[in-house]
Amino acid sequence: MASVLPALVLRQKRIVKLLEKAGAFSKDTAKGLDEIGLLNPDTFPKITEKLVRDNVISVTDDGKYYLCR
Repeated sequence: MASVLPALVLRQKRIVKLLEKAGAFSKDTAKGLDEIGLLNPDTFPKITEKLVRDNVISVTDDGKYYLCR
């Protein structure tokens, strides 16, 4: 279990970094996880949900994401 937690944190950081690199800072510039180059974007959906719940990222009606800044 201890080795799983760092992997999940790394995944969260990767999502944030890729959204930032893609310039996804608003609804107008939001990107799909596949668009930003995230490998296996449907893997670990709870990580993405947690980032949304924690107001790190937001999701649009069409399932694209952008950073809350």
